[in-house]
Amino acid sequence: MMTALIFDSGAYREATAEELAEIEAREAEALQPDVPQEVSMRQARLALLARGVLGQVDAAIESLPSPDREAARIEWDYSSVVARNSPLVVMMGAALELTDSELDQLFISAAEL
Repeated sequence: MMTALIFDSGAYREATAEELAEIEAREAEALQPDVPQEVSMRQARLALLARGVLGQVDAAIESLPSPDREAARIEWDYSSVVARNSPLVVMMGAALELTDSELDQLFISAAEL
């Protein structure tokens, strides 16, 4: 078990379990890579391929109601970049049953390609 000293009121003392948990949470958060706000369409498609869901994208687009379907098709076929918070990503994430955390990880992975 990790211990930590905290400087409190002019003296050092051992951290409580709650303080230690907070320190560990902050350290873990600091180690998390930043989620890119944008990746190229090439990077996005390669990340989806690596995850094994690229083949499901067309079916997911076709399952959308009109005019969302047509807008998604135009974005998917003609965009050069994909924005993390775009309506297309939100719709596709839901259609592919991906959580926000999984979408973030896809963007992190895509940015490395």
